[in-house]
Parts: sequence; C-alpha cells; structure tokens
Amino acid sequence: MKKNMLVEELFIAVLLMVMVLLVVAQVFSRYVFHTSISYTEELVRYGFVWATFFGIAAAAYRDRHLSISISDQYAPRRLVRWSRFGAGLLASLFAAVILVYGVRVVLLQAETHQTTAALGIPMWIVGLAVPVSAVVLVIRLVLVFLKGRGAA
Repeated sequence: MKKNMLVEELFIAVLLMVMVLLVVAQVFSRYVFHTSISYTEELVRYGFVWATFFGIAAAAYRDRHLSISISDQYAPRRLVRWSRFGAGLLASLFAAVILVYGVRVVLLQAETHQTTAALGIPMWIVGLAVPVSAVVLVIRLVLVFLKGRGAA
C-alpha cells in the first residue's frame, strides 16, 4: 500500500477488487455450471456507483479533475490563484447541492421502502453513496484549501 494512500482510494481499490471477483465468479458459473448467480450484476452495478462517487473526492484532493491548464502557464499568478479559488468555491457549491439532494433521495427511498430487485437490499443503502461522498468531498476540498493549493 502506498504510504500516502487516501482512505477513499483504499475503499475504491477494495471495492473494485470485489467487483472483479464477482464478475469472474459470474462468468465461471455461467460457462462451467451453465447457471448464473442472480445477484452479481446488481452488486457490481451498485459497487460502481459507490466507487464513482468516492472517486470524485479522491480526484479533488489529488488535483486530478479535468481543467484547462494553459491559462496557468500564461495568466498572471494572481489571476491563476483567484481562478483556482473560484473553482474550489464552485466545487464546494456542487458538493453542497449533491449533499442536500442526496439526503432527500435517501430519505424518500427509506420512506417508500424501496429495495433492490435481486437481493432486496434497501435502496437507501445504495443511495447513501451520494451524500456520504459529498461530505468526504467537502472535507477534501477544505484540506486542499488549507494546504494552499487553491482548488481541485
């Protein structure tokens, strides 16, 4: 394990490993035993949702989101700092919006007792990926700001 690996990166790595194992088990079962494991596709799909949303926070902290860096090379240093600060504010606003709406969706899913098709898992567990990752994103954006790197 890398010395400076983020918790969310470790979570994503474990999740991806489990997803690969589930897909391999599904393919093996289908071609060797001529039967399929009904829930693997569902677990992999929801694992992908969790990995994607946690990847947003990890990428923000690592400064790996898409950006136009040509302006950093030719613009005055002060303008670059302000633009990165503005990008950080917009990213924080985005995180706040997905946090609020993510919580609303999770509450609605819990209230209506929605479950997944194959396993019958409450959908609010899947939906928690959005607000939980939004909180992690806000934490990572604050850490980036405190480190003085500007914005993600």
